[in-house]
This record gives sequence, structure tokens and C-alpha cells, in this order.
Amino acid sequence: MSEFLQLQLLAIIQGLTEFLPVSSSGHLALLQNHLAIGDMADGPLLEILLHGGTLVAVLCFYRKRILQLLQGLCRKNPDAWKYSLLIVIACIPAGIVYFLAHDAIENAFDSPKAIGACLVVTGLALLSLRFKKGLDGDAPTWKKALGVGLAQALAILPGISRSGSTYAAARWLNVSSKEAFDFSFLASIPLIGGAIILKFRHFSELTANGNTPGLVVATILSALVGYAALWGLSKLRFLGKFWFFGIYCLAIGVMALLVA
Repeated sequence: MSEFLQLQLLAIIQGLTEFLPVSSSGHLALLQNHLAIGDMADGPLLEILLHGGTLVAVLCFYRKRILQLLQGLCRKNPDAWKYSLLIVIACIPAGIVYFLAHDAIENAFDSPKAIGACLVVTGLALLSLRFKKGLDGDAPTWKKALGVGLAQALAILPGISRSGSTYAAARWLNVSSKEAFDFSFLASIPLIGGAIILKFRHFSELTANGNTPGLVVATILSALVGYAALWGLSKLRFLGKFWFFGIYCLAIGVMALLVA
């Protein structure tokens, strides 16, 4: 398979798995190891670039909510400031973990065993939602935002689904299904944006071997597929079937462990 097609395959996987609760980082790392394309671009760096596409997707999907928050901040609306602060609180644990364990986290991308084990953890977390009845609950509070933030910090590891772990954490903290869903993805925006900024200085490494056209197409493709996946997942949420993805994560995790 040509490098161009490999990139587009990774973009499709990223777009689908970034929002579906199955761990985009885990799937990308396993696929890159299987395709042996480590010489084309460093795993975490390529993941950050593809995350740029899915960041565009979530910004477009929540454009009205984001605009309302920005307008509320400008008008000094207490509710807008409170909600924005909750998002910041949910991002702090992940930032701390990343800066304290940066090297260990990036090394995990090269370990199929670690990725498989993390996918199993994701599967168990999602399966726990089978026992969470109903979609009702409360709005996020600062304590609940911190709990979601701790789950988001664990999701830095490849194989731990960010959307799955944060949604599951919010639901078990008795946040309503809709609020848990929205807060989970809105809280991802600062983290993805910050990661892109941190990694941008390495952009020349991604384009050094002339793959720029393929990377551009891959970023656009991940944005389009990501938006479609997020739209579909928002509809599926009403059915209360998030736990179905746990079966898939368990299967992929065990398979990765066996192959490793």
C-alpha cells in the first residue's frame, strides 16, 4: 500500500474512532505498528496532525454552543463563566499528567501490550454503563468536572478512550446523558488545541519527506469523517447503547494482547 493511501486509511480511522468511544490513539498506534510506517512520521506527531482535523469537526458540530459561550463571556454572564471554568477544571489533570509523564506516555505508543491492556480497561468502563439506568441526572459541578478531568487524564494513554472514559465518569457522577455527552466533547477542545500548539514546532518532521499533499488530504478527510461520526454518536446516545462499544474494545484489546 502506498504511503498516500496509508495516510488516508489512518485519517478515516482517526475520524471514526476519535468520537466513537473506542480510542483513536490506540487504533492509530496499532495500525501504524502493523503497517510499519514509523519511518514516515512519528506516531504521536502524526496523531496530533490528524487530531487537528477532528478538532475542526467538533468546533463545527458545537459551533452554536461555543458561540453562545463566547457571547456570554463577553457579556459577563455568570452561567457562561461558570461553565467555561468547569471546562478548564476538567483539562487541568490531563495537563499535569502529560508534563509529569511525557516520555512514558509517548513510549506507550510503541507497546502493543500496553495498548491492548488499555483497550481492555476502556471496554470494562463502557460495559459498566450497562448498569447505569436512565438518561437523567444533574448538570456538571466543579467536583464532577474534576472527576471527568481525572478520567480525561487517563485517556492520554493510547487505548483509553477519551470520549468513553469521560462520558462514563460523568454518568456515574450522576451528570445527565446529554450534559455528559456535550461536556465530554467541549472539554476536549482546549486539550487538543494545546497539544497541537505544543507539537507544531515538529511540523517540519512530518513534511520532510514530501508527504505534504497526503497529509493535507488526510487532515481534511479526518475532519469530514469525524463530523459524521460525532453526528451519528449524538443520535445513538438517545438509545443508551454506549456500553455496546465496550464489547468491541474488549475484543480488540484481547486480540492485541494475544498478537503481541
